[in-house]
Amino acid sequence: MEPATNEQPVMELQGKKILVLGLARTGLAVARFLARRGARVVGADARAGDAMGQARNELSRLSAACHLGPEEAVWLDGVEAVVPSPGVPRENPLLAEAARRGIEVLSEIELAARFNRTPMVAITGTNGKTTTTRLVAAVLEAAGLRVFAGGNIGQPLIECVAGNWDWGVVEVSSFQLEWVRDFRPRVALCLNLSEDHLDRYDGLASYGAAKARIFAAQHPDDVAVLNRDDPWVWALRPRLDARTVSFGWSEVEEGAFVAGDAIVWRGDGAEERFPLRDLGLRGVHNVENVMAAVCAAKAVGVQGRHIRTAARQFRGIEHRLELVRELDGVRYFNDSKGTNVGAVQKSLASFDGPIVLIAGGVHKGGSYRNLEPLVRERVRKLVLLGEAAGIMKESLGALTDTSVVADLAEAVRQARAAAHAGDVVLLSPACSSFDMFENYGERGRAFKELVQAL
Repeated sequence: MEPATNEQPVMELQGKKILVLGLARTGLAVARFLARRGARVVGADARAGDAMGQARNELSRLSAACHLGPEEAVWLDGVEAVVPSPGVPRENPLLAEAARRGIEVLSEIELAARFNRTPMVAITGTNGKTTTTRLVAAVLEAAGLRVFAGGNIGQPLIECVAGNWDWGVVEVSSFQLEWVRDFRPRVALCLNLSEDHLDRYDGLASYGAAKARIFAAQHPDDVAVLNRDDPWVWALRPRLDARTVSFGWSEVEEGAFVAGDAIVWRGDGAEERFPLRDLGLRGVHNVENVMAAVCAAKAVGVQGRHIRTAARQFRGIEHRLELVRELDGVRYFNDSKGTNVGAVQKSLASFDGPIVLIAGGVHKGGSYRNLEPLVRERVRKLVLLGEAAGIMKESLGALTDTSVVADLAEAVRQARAAAHAGDVVLLSPACSSFDMFENYGERGRAFKELVQAL
């Protein structure tokens, strides 16, 4: 695929009053972008106090107005557009008032799309987004291309606009996709869909509809990469304008599949093999991630030798089936990024030996029943903590030896006591971390410190 110039319309910013709602990393990056282009920036955040000191200082440096604390409709007076951070839900009263007044609401990635001239590979799905994004970026870099990698991870997409890149590879979440219109990736991937964020969405259909917006602005000469083994994702195919390429475990005429001991790519009358033994990643879910990355790389036009090099050298990401250490014949894995049931299913399926599973945190809605077969078959002991511990014990506690603990330190102590040589101790929470930790990364680092101290 030729890295064609993005043809999205440029938005006039000079003199426009624009409200940036939410002043974490993405919001501040948006504020800087707008100020550089002559917009009259107003920054706002429902938080207040010392935690907002950096935001206040940054906005002051930009000569931007700043509103902190409980939201007020007056903040919208004279505003011509609102850019909410991904964490701000559509039902937010200020966004509802903006819609009532006819004020345009656009996400950070939509704003970036209106100025960006770098062709994009964009990746969404419930699980595997970060690994696949990093792997696709590594493949393109192995081919000698200048690559921006970011989006929902690392640098916000808005920071790509001024750079000199051949391709951008971006992870995009459902939250980011809620307000897109002109965001057009040349290659768009939807890896899978399972229950997640049901504390924000009223069901799988509305959650999936947000994910599907990744394809909304694609043209027939773009590529949509779909998981044909995921019924919901595969059902998108008839509705897409882009050319569809798929990946899955069964053989196909065009796309990626597994045959024996290799991933096979078949397309344009040719066939290439990528031996599974050469992959630097472990786990069944990572075979799927590599297949998706192969599809994306071939859509861009990368040769197989570059894919093989990157896939062999790539060791995955922190907090996703990350081996922490082996002690007394027991391996300890940090899977703190496993924040939903689908992710934990894939992680449990990646091990043959008995597992001591540490799970729990903030309940995000939905059911834990899909974990029942794997817990019954593979989990020697289940250690639960956090706000969701009671719900999870009710769903899964009768299937194996189960205990509820007060904190992660006690969970690690109990896991060590229960594990035998040859077992795996796995932190894979199926929940958010916000009851005890700032984010899944802090939770994962705390787990690693506790395990290293054993």
